[in-house]
Parts: sequence; structure tokens; C-alpha cells
Amino acid sequence: MVLGIALLWVTYPKRRPAVRLPTGNVAMPAWQMTGVAGGVVSSTNFAGKILVMNFWATWCPPCREELPELNAFHHANLTNGVVVIGASVDEGGSETVHRFATRNGLEYPILMATPAIQLEFGNVSMLPTTFVVDREGRMVARFLGAITRDDLTAAVAPLLGQSAIRNR
Repeated sequence: MVLGIALLWVTYPKRRPAVRLPTGNVAMPAWQMTGVAGGVVSSTNFAGKILVMNFWATWCPPCREELPELNAFHHANLTNGVVVIGASVDEGGSETVHRFATRNGLEYPILMATPAIQLEFGNVSMLPTTFVVDREGRMVARFLGAITRDDLTAAVAPLLGQSAIRNR
């Protein structure tokens, strides 16, 4: 399956916009994942926060394309109660992903997503896939494809109760 996804993304055109899909505002599943630097992180750690959960892989070209956008969005919203999480589906292990994240300057939490976690989120099989979760834990947006700061700003601003958030 990984080979099929990899072949799909090798032919993925540059700068294809992310597609926003309806989520039905269902509750985010409870989860626990291991951080690439160690330790277990749980969904309960983010209660009351707006969560941007990005499923990605180091070998995925559109995933790599969106990383600077996610990092910039993370920095612009550190004080807004918005948390960006990278959920890596790499099979090479956390050490490989940790080196990649460090080399690419990713400063938001990077966790290792298991196939079971992917299944709990609605069988995440296309990468990248990004979920926006509101403060009550409801998945309010799902994006397929490389996401931009503008996509995230549009999805998160209404959850903050303001017309605009920092997008620098």
C-alpha cells in the first residue's frame, strides 16, 4: 500500500490546492502517540485547544511542500491556543523522522501515527491529510493535499471568534 501511495504522489502536480472535505463535526477519536523525541502524547493533553492534526510522511512530496506553511502557521499562532501536530506515518521509525524534522527546522510537535491511529481518523490513506479540531474536540475540517497558511487561517479564524488571525 505504501508503494502505491508513493507512486501516486511522485506524479502529484506541484502546488495543487488542498481539497476541503466535510467532517460532520464528529468527535476526534481519543489517541496516544509516541513523540519522535520520546515520551507518549495523548489527545487529552490538548483539551480546550484548537488542534491542527497533519498526517504526513518524509517520503511524500506534497507533505514536504507544506511543511514550511505548517511551521509558519505554528509560529504565528503560538499565543492563540492553536496547536499544530505532525503525525508521521513513516515506517522507518521515530529516529529517521526526528532527524528529518530537525534538519527541516520543524518546531511543532512531531508524533508517530500507527496504522490503528490512521484508521481511527477515518482510514487516513492519502497524504497529506490535515484535520482541524475545535476546542470541544470536534473535527470541523478535513483537508486532502498540501495545505497553506491561508487554508488554515480560513479554517481556524471562526473557531477563535475573530475575523482574522496572525498569518505571518
